[in-house]
Amino acid sequence: MRVQPLKSQYLFACSVVRFTIATTVLTVSMVGCASQKATVCDLDYCDDISGISHYRERTSQVSYPCIDTPTTEAVASSIEPRNVQRRVEDTPREISLQDALLSALNQNEIIETSALGGVGSKAVLTNPDVVASVYDPAIQSSGVLFGRRGVEAALTDFDATFDSTLNFSRSDLNPGGSFAGGGNAAAFRSSLRKQFANGGSLSLNNDWNYSTDIPNSGSNPINYFGGIGAEYRQPLLAGSGVDYTRIAGPANPNFGAITGVSQGVVIARINQDISVADFEVSVRNALRDIENAYWDLYLTYRTYDTAVVAHQSAFQTWRESQDRLEVGVLKPADELQARDRLYETKASVETTLNGLYQAESELRRLIGLPMNDGTTLVPIDKPLMAEFQPDWRASLRQALTHRVELRRQKWTVKSLQLQLQAARSLVRPRFDFVAGYDVQGAGDNLISENGNLGSAFGSVTNEDINSWNLGFEVSMPLGFRFTRTQVRNLELQVTKATAVLASQEKNIAHDIATSIQDITSAFTAAQSNRKRLEAAARRVELLETEREIGTATLDLVLRAQSSLAAAESSYYQQLVNYNKALTSLHFSTGSLLAQNGVSLAEGPWCPEAKCDALLRAHSRTHAKDAPYLCTQPAEFSSEGPTGAVNLHESYENHPPNSYDTEIPSVLPPGEPEEGAGAFVDPELEPLPELPVRKAFRRASHPSNIQGDFPGTLIQ
Repeated sequence: MRVQPLKSQYLFACSVVRFTIATTVLTVSMVGCASQKATVCDLDYCDDISGISHYRERTSQVSYPCIDTPTTEAVASSIEPRNVQRRVEDTPREISLQDALLSALNQNEIIETSALGGVGSKAVLTNPDVVASVYDPAIQSSGVLFGRRGVEAALTDFDATFDSTLNFSRSDLNPGGSFAGGGNAAAFRSSLRKQFANGGSLSLNNDWNYSTDIPNSGSNPINYFGGIGAEYRQPLLAGSGVDYTRIAGPANPNFGAITGVSQGVVIARINQDISVADFEVSVRNALRDIENAYWDLYLTYRTYDTAVVAHQSAFQTWRESQDRLEVGVLKPADELQARDRLYETKASVETTLNGLYQAESELRRLIGLPMNDGTTLVPIDKPLMAEFQPDWRASLRQALTHRVELRRQKWTVKSLQLQLQAARSLVRPRFDFVAGYDVQGAGDNLISENGNLGSAFGSVTNEDINSWNLGFEVSMPLGFRFTRTQVRNLELQVTKATAVLASQEKNIAHDIATSIQDITSAFTAAQSNRKRLEAAARRVELLETEREIGTATLDLVLRAQSSLAAAESSYYQQLVNYNKALTSLHFSTGSLLAQNGVSLAEGPWCPEAKCDALLRAHSRTHAKDAPYLCTQPAEFSSEGPTGAVNLHESYENHPPNSYDTEIPSVLPPGEPEEGAGAFVDPELEPLPELPVRKAFRRASHPSNIQGDFPGTLIQ
């Protein structure tokens, strides 16, 4: 009779043993696998395992994002670029310097700058995250991250916050701890909190609770109880006052545990001004690069024209030497010398032509035009040739007042000073005044009056069940190590920022000095090269005349022609350098944007902000003057430059040396800038200039460069 139970127990025991053995083996296998790390070599033996080869082959390959962005029109519509072997007669497009600047301001969303390292070195390719754009001030204004908060994000700390919670619960244990019953419960919490600019905060609370319990005999349980109240908290020491709140933000900002004193509205406003200054710096640098590229294109046209003229002269000389060689008048070595000069000028034409194409492409890139749209840019503005005598003291005073780098650094110093002021407020105990008042109620119903105790809401107004609290809260870290370290760090940052400001002023003074030196050097060198050009041209005429009558050798004629081409190139090179130096002076004094008629303006306001500003302006207009009152908190910004630039009278302002001759020119249109210097009206006749259209025709005509062997005369 007991055989069957014993068999069942035996089978159950066997099953338990098998399960235990299987579990043990699986556990040992898992532990063994976890204790060993797979290596790259181990993957070679897993080709037969499904899925391993897929991950090994795909995870290391280059992937591309699934995004379909249209190609920009300037690239899609561009024609094949011109080069030395592809010269076409494109339509000339005359462009002035103002047109180039206007095109850049209208076309470029990303501010383009010159690339110094050649192909692939442009900032938008090497470091696209830091390139300047027209969106940067707006990005800073709408920032919400720590350290990059905009004004709107900083103002959100003062927005009223509403919180509400409704929670239901049940427990099988009664308050006595037995399983005899249990009950249901519910809790409703709502609050409205407002932060003030003085650091205080006001909260309105509405709390109600519901609970059921095992009713005792003869008792009337209270099912609903709660109340409505208000609480006010005001810091009195650390983190108190309007000054601290507007610099560091309220004591409990939305960022929670993130610490620091750079979360206030004032710091956000200063960061916005710094962003605008950075944008202005980028625009100014772009305008300087465009001006330089414009004059570089002008110079390449002149250089190419000079190279073509030199090539024509060399070709003519070689043809004459070849004719004389045939009649036995000239030696073969002289003919080879003429041929050598011919191919030298041919290579110069090819090189300068390629430089012209590259200069035009660079200007097109900077001003936002396609690389080739079937037209060729031709500068129509002539470089300034009138002598400009800079005023050192006026230029230095103007730079120290209007240079944007100084304004940006002063904003940095002001921001750090305000943060230091807020940090010193924290080296004190947290001492808060707290006050609260609640009106409470209770009942066996929430709203209805049915029941023994009536309505809980009704008891709030009918019954005198109130509570209040009034007191102080103190908290402080012993030693204030963190806050003292923060103060010390900000003191060092203020010291460094002030030293950087002094170094910037010194370097700006050196920049102005360098610009003045470049102006005087380029102007003087241009005068000398003009005299050299006149002498070289006269020398070529005389030697060609002497060569026709046999008194001058071919070598002297070739040398004279080479010297004439070099003198003409040097003259225009120094003339362009002179105009670039004037641009550098405007750049150094901070007047480049104003010189080109460019100004920065804020975009349109939203209608609500505009109405609010008009109301405040109307109130200020009709307010009474209070000369004995001061602004609290103090102003931290101004609509114009503040402070005085003090320059010591340590030397007498001697007039610059006068030269016997000056670069011929006409005075530029418009009045010269006040104080920075003055133009000198030249007395000599202007030097005849080579027409730009002629240079353009030579650059686009395919017959200007001879083939491998000299042929017909260049037309």
